[in-house]
Amino acid sequence: METDRQSRQPQAAWPFDLRVFAAMAGLWALCLAVRAFVHIGDFDVVDPIETIFAGIRFNGDDARLMLIVEAGIFRAMAIGVFARRRWGLLLALCYMVQVVMSHLAFVIAYLAIRSEWMNVRVVASQGPMIVLITLYLWIRACDLIFDSLPQPAQARVRQSSDTSHRAAVRADSGAGDVAAMAE
Repeated sequence: METDRQSRQPQAAWPFDLRVFAAMAGLWALCLAVRAFVHIGDFDVVDPIETIFAGIRFNGDDARLMLIVEAGIFRAMAIGVFARRRWGLLLALCYMVQVVMSHLAFVIAYLAIRSEWMNVRVVASQGPMIVLITLYLWIRACDLIFDSLPQPAQARVRQSSDTSHRAAVRADSGAGDVAAMAE
């Protein structure tokens, strides 16, 4: 019987733009999977597939494996957000924070190597956009993640007892000035 009451509680409305974000994450997962599996040509000397994950550059088969892992992460994000689950938003936030830190680590690690300056410049130029996407996601998802958490019963009882205590103190005119200064 308790589950019926809990399931009928109103849930916060998920904005349309988060569903658009989920659709884009799903499409990006598809693009990464295609990039990992589709070979453009036979290259004997150099495999052109390259990716950066956790601040480390991967080439060749290692890069393909990392692209498949990233595609799985984006697919899970899309499914979680479409299903309106908090874990989908948390996964998206954690992944975006990882991307920001990964770019920062790559720039710091390869800045001293002169032959990598072009790659460092490209990654550094992507930084502001990635930070903006992460901030956007944080702003849109913060209320959905943290406001829908159930409050403990002690916190609700304490709030009402604090309110009644403050009202009682203010009613007593002699202690009201001291209580107002303490707040």
